[in-house]
Amino acid sequence: MKRSNLALLLLTALTVACQPKVDRFTLNGQIVEADGKTLYLDRLSLDKVEVIDSVTLNAEGKFSFTPAAPEDCFEFYRLRIDNKVVNLSIDSTETVTVTASLPVMQIAYLVEGSDNSSKLKELVMRQMGLLQDLRRVSSNYRSPDPTMLQQQVQELIDVFKSDVTNEFIFPDPSSPCAYYSLFLSINGQMLFNPQADRQDAKCFAAVATQLDMLYPDAVRTAHLHNLALKGMVKTSPSKNNVTTQEIQQFESLIEEAGLIEIELPDYKGQMRKLSDLKGQVVLLDFTAFKTDYSANYNLFLRTLYNKYAEQGFTIYQVSVDADESLWMNTAVNLPWVCVHDEESLNSMYLKSYNVATLPTVFLIDRDGNITNRPDKTEELDGMIAKLLE
Repeated sequence: MKRSNLALLLLTALTVACQPKVDRFTLNGQIVEADGKTLYLDRLSLDKVEVIDSVTLNAEGKFSFTPAAPEDCFEFYRLRIDNKVVNLSIDSTETVTVTASLPVMQIAYLVEGSDNSSKLKELVMRQMGLLQDLRRVSSNYRSPDPTMLQQQVQELIDVFKSDVTNEFIFPDPSSPCAYYSLFLSINGQMLFNPQADRQDAKCFAAVATQLDMLYPDAVRTAHLHNLALKGMVKTSPSKNNVTTQEIQQFESLIEEAGLIEIELPDYKGQMRKLSDLKGQVVLLDFTAFKTDYSANYNLFLRTLYNKYAEQGFTIYQVSVDADESLWMNTAVNLPWVCVHDEESLNSMYLKSYNVATLPTVFLIDRDGNITNRPDKTEELDGMIAKLLE
């Protein structure tokens, strides 16, 4: 062997050895009566459905996928042929086997090697059963008065939710099925609504608390904890006076997560997320423009903004003015992100961040961590400069 070839082989071996090891799970099985059909493997992440692999099946119908395993939390996947799907939950480097016949693939598949996926199948079958019951009740209803139909529909949904809560959520709130249960929907309508139903908010809270302990850095955990916190505040018996006891089970979440997501509209009506500013040093400001202090205060903030903006500093300003037009007339002239909460002093964000007086500010570092809650405006300049170092 020539020296050049030997050196190339050695270099290739070294390169492969230096590659980081990727943990994978194995998904294999057989889908019969699907000759020539394309089988897709989709990942159902928090904000999108992504095709991660596919294969064209032959008459035998055997398949095998070995995708990267979930890193920081369980994940949901599905096998899909045309409009038929098999839902799966994966949380490690497990080996899962699925067998089915295409004509009845969605309802009569067999899954082995994953208890979570087996449980998820049971949950999905319950959901499909509810949909069939709702269609049956609707098609058999003959009265011109829709009131009775609405009552029957709600009764079916209430029974379903009660069964899911008692069998899938509260027995093991840390499980993938408990999480999946919270986002079940019929015709695009979520069955569990944490911002409208107190019991639903408690379900979200139970799962969020467990996930925060097991998967503190997962995107799903942060998202769920924010939904749960908003729900507990929104459904409080006294909206204007949320006690410590009402959100007691979230105190640890707030302390550990620190940054609670805020998503509100700017003067153009565009929804702006606080988390979108990650990578910059952010001054989070809760204020109201219809106050005696507002004009001078915004001039002070503009001084800070002009001084540090080019270094990676910005402001996310939350107005809780009852007069939206007054806010808008001011916001249009501000160079930073300025959003408005129509709930005014009933804003759940005021409660979530424990804001008792206006203005109140927080400083957030480039990694999205709250570092300071200054009591005096004269402290801000030095604190911002330090975070920008």
